Amino acid sequence: MSFPEFINHFIALFFVANPLSALPAVLRITRNQNLAQKRHTGLVCAFAVGIILLISAWIGTPLLMLLGIGLPAFQVAGGIIIFMMALSMLHAEENPMQQTQDEQKDRQSSMNAIVPLAIPIIAGPGAITTVIVTVNQFSGILNLLVISAACVLVAIAMGTLLYFAVNLERLFGKAGINIINRLGGLILAAIAVQVLAAGLIGLFPILKVSAEQLFGR
Repeated sequence: MSFPEFINHFIALFFVANPLSALPAVLRITRNQNLAQKRHTGLVCAFAVGIILLISAWIGTPLLMLLGIGLPAFQVAGGIIIFMMALSMLHAEENPMQQTQDEQKDRQSSMNAIVPLAIPIIAGPGAITTVIVTVNQFSGILNLLVISAACVLVAIAMGTLLYFAVNLERLFGKAGINIINRLGGLILAAIAVQVLAAGLIGLFPILKVSAEQLFGR
């Protein structure tokens, strides 16, 4: 994995996890906590996100093999999920795939920093899919370590943002957060198309031949 590819994976994973869209959820969950408790919740959440992403990187592919699921099929499904998340971000909406109504009702539980905040609001289907697809695209233990480093960096970035959640809400405001979400959604949509196209070519190799003939390659 080259450095530009590493940066691309980091950006994709960061926008899929979408910490800015999680800020309102963090603020709602911690509304009855003092500042120190709010920051502790954010750090616990970030730690849980890092663990979830690392588990996905190291055992996600063997789990797919155990279930008999091919990478192309997973890429198609993952591409669709990521694209739906991108559409949600472009419309500045809360993604219903990240949390259900029952999970929203459980926000006041003692484990709310992990469920539903860490999973599925942040480290949801899109983030897990992104990690597993990248691991399959770049095989080898060295690439796995690099991808793991990206997961850790994303978790650190999450922890930093969630630690200063109150300050960020005051700084950006709802309008500012929506603008950043829309820009992230546009980037995410392009990444989703790439993942989906790779999956379709894997399932239907004739598509690659047809594209080469069409564009004269």
